[in-house]
Amino acid sequence: MTAKTATGKTGTEPKPSDSVSVKLKKAHRHGGKEYAAGDSLTVEVRQLERLKKAGKV
Repeated sequence: MTAKTATGKTGTEPKPSDSVSVKLKKAHRHGGKEYAAGDSLTVEVRQLERLKKAGKV
């Protein structure tokens, strides 16, 4: 069993500033550079939800 903090989290959740690698479903501009569908790039976890909502990843 994993011990949880007072917030109910296990402490292994990514921090908003942590980075994740994603593969794009659609073309996207990130950091001033154009990326094509199928390209992989690294984004911060806080950016991931916005990309999902836009259908980019």
